[in-house]
Amino acid sequence: MARFSVRELAAPTWPDFARFFEKRPPTWSGCWCIAFHMKPCESPGKAAQNRAYKERLVRADQSHAALVYDGTDVVGWCQFGPPAELPSRMRGYGKLELAQPDWRITCLFVDRDRRREGIAKAALSGALRIIAAKGGGTVDGYPISIPRGKPYSSSFLWSGTESMFA
Repeated sequence: MARFSVRELAAPTWPDFARFFEKRPPTWSGCWCIAFHMKPCESPGKAAQNRAYKERLVRADQSHAALVYDGTDVVGWCQFGPPAELPSRMRGYGKLELAQPDWRITCLFVDRDRRREGIAKAALSGALRIIAAKGGGTVDGYPISIPRGKPYSSSFLWSGTESMFA
């Protein structure tokens, strides 16, 4: 992990994030990782609409993430935020929470060509460092439990694995 650096997604790092997502269309059908920002009754739009929405959120400081860099290139990321910022009822929300956490970790994404290099772990660690710098508190994640010996596509590990969170 030492070879990677982590920076927070913000207006100055938006161009790097945009290049990362534009390099691999249509990442989850052009999601731009906005689904978690939407209320249960809302649904994502087309890729261009999602990109514009995500950029508005980032510039308004309403979308948070840890961007993992290898040199000047973003190679992965971890989205996080307070529940009010990430209200989606996707996978696990509400089923596990006894009380609202201060923060949620919702999505990790690693460049397909760079998987199994520790980038997701660097992104998760970076997100936790950024959260601590913002005052910390309780952090919920919704990782996947992969049965030992069972094949599982890394394309569906966007919420991380239990072993990584442990």
